[in-house]
Amino acid sequence: MEIPRELIKAAEERGIDVTDLIINAISKNDPSIGVKLRLQLAEKYLNEAKDYVSKSDAVQAGEKLYMAAEEVVKALAEKYGLPEYQQATMEAGSILIN
Repeated sequence: MEIPRELIKAAEERGIDVTDLIINAISKNDPSIGVKLRLQLAEKYLNEAKDYVSKSDAVQAGEKLYMAAEEVVKALAEKYGLPEYQQATMEAGSILIN
């Protein structure tokens, strides 16, 4: 099943990170799955950054590197069960309820 682009756009306009939401839902019962998914996503962003570097597009490369770093930090926070990660997960869930 493919998610309609309009639905994703509407969620993002409301500050909902769809990818993060899906990873959180999948890893709810087994955080190791979330860690693995986040590291795979970080690797994807890193590879995209390398492509942009080869095209001399420093701005796009920098954005992808930032996204890769962000996913690694989230993976570490999830792996070690940091209170800040727990709080962020609860806040993300409350966005959906409101």
